[in-house]
Amino acid sequence: MQTFDFDSLMTLLLNTLDYWFWAPLVFWFWLYRWFFRVSYPIYFKKLANKRVKWAYVPKWKFYWKPLDTFFTLIFSIASALPAIWAVIKWLPIYPWFYGFAVSPLFILFGLLLRRVARGKAAKLYQAAYFLEYRKACYECDIKGTLRNESDIQNRTFWSFTKKLKNAEAHGRLWKYVNAMAKSKKIPRDIYAEIN
Repeated sequence: MQTFDFDSLMTLLLNTLDYWFWAPLVFWFWLYRWFFRVSYPIYFKKLANKRVKWAYVPKWKFYWKPLDTFFTLIFSIASALPAIWAVIKWLPIYPWFYGFAVSPLFILFGLLLRRVARGKAAKLYQAAYFLEYRKACYECDIKGTLRNESDIQNRTFWSFTKKLKNAEAHGRLWKYVNAMAKSKKIPRDIYAEIN
């Protein structure tokens, strides 16, 4: 009868780490992409509750928040495998599980990565919103109507939300926001010569 030897299984697993040592570091790229493209609506929902006008929250399923937490933890811990390998390889006097002591640092790095990615998504949406704001100001100036700031902000919010809902309905939300944020078609300022 064979007995299960956990230590021999762990040493076998850790010996295979020599071949795929750098593979878990690729998880950071996918984790960043996840935060930037998929899980940003959680952050935007908080911003929308604070009445930030440019925070457009796309359609979001209720089960995505626990999935976001699970995905972050799994990829952060998986990316800690090279640290465990390094402890085994270069510090053979310590047991293999000392490498897991480093895992909380990788989770903290994952949370920092989430903050950076969501901040970049926020800047992208904010740039798109202010392009729309400048268009609304330009239209008011061309028509010669009196510019009321709250009226321009409401018009901008309505137009921005309408355009993003339309883009989302056609499956091109990110493409549209990127195009708006990086647009060079900024309306000229009528009062530029005066200042």
